[in-house]
Amino acid sequence: MRRNLLVTGATGKQGQALIRALLQSAEEFQIYALTRKISSPIAQNLASIGDSVTVVEGDLDDTDSIVKIFEKVRGYGGMWGVFAVLAFPGLGNNADGEERQGKLLADIAFHYRVHSFVYSSSFRAGEKYEAELMLSGRAKANIELRCMELGQRGFPWTIIRPGFFMENFNDFIGSISASVLKKGLKDDTEASDDIGKVAAGVFRNHEKFRHRILAVVGEFATMNQVYESHKLATGKPMPAVPSGFGWLILKMNKATQELIEHCEKSYHARMWGEYPTWESEWQAAKEAGKMKTCYEWFGDRSKDEGRDADWNKVSVGKLMVGRS
Repeated sequence: MRRNLLVTGATGKQGQALIRALLQSAEEFQIYALTRKISSPIAQNLASIGDSVTVVEGDLDDTDSIVKIFEKVRGYGGMWGVFAVLAFPGLGNNADGEERQGKLLADIAFHYRVHSFVYSSSFRAGEKYEAELMLSGRAKANIELRCMELGQRGFPWTIIRPGFFMENFNDFIGSISASVLKKGLKDDTEASDDIGKVAAGVFRNHEKFRHRILAVVGEFATMNQVYESHKLATGKPMPAVPSGFGWLILKMNKATQELIEHCEKSYHARMWGEYPTWESEWQAAKEAGKMKTCYEWFGDRSKDEGRDADWNKVSVGKLMVGRS
């Protein structure tokens, strides 16, 4: 019998990556793909996959619409698991809605006694810097805390913390990202497909990863190393706008400065031993699913140029220039 699994953000990059990974064993899960608009082209594509994917309409700002889905599935064995990924509000934007949605989803999942709840958060710099988190970073930390509090009452949470999406290097806007990030940033990168593979691995081995944090980072690399990986994989220099333009964007945009500062803290916390658990969290992610290095991702990407360009309208590059 298939296990019923709710995938939030099903039309987004992470949600679609998880669905692809789960469908490698199509008889294992009945996927309920959550979307706010069931008539959207991406939702319709999901609906056409087959009987192992059911597209459901709901809004995480509307409690009743989510409860209705859980109640409906109750007649088919109940909701076994939930993958929770929430829309990023944008650099420098209020994240109260993100926090509210995440806590609501955890509370509902706890009420309906799911067997596995996987929350996709973000990679951070460890406990030393938790008090300094703001906006979306603070929202994610508070959602994690809610999961852990519920965990003391039996809630089966697993938290995955992705680093910087390699997809942010796509297209012309990606060349802006590359230039800005090269200004001294030590980056932690992963492909969005990796998140799907790791999350699928967690659901398939949910007891092993119960109450664990997984650092979903394909490679810890400086931007110079990322540039070198691109050249080795493709034979071409990595596209980037002139460094002066990258410096100007960084100088003008406070939210981008805060992003760079956050990433630098993450790097130094690892290097100086201020984040002692990061290696075990990274190892746990590697046990759940294979992740790509920058070299592997650029190599695969060069074989299929243009795929998923402008993939989620909220890449770091676009946020830098006010086009989120």
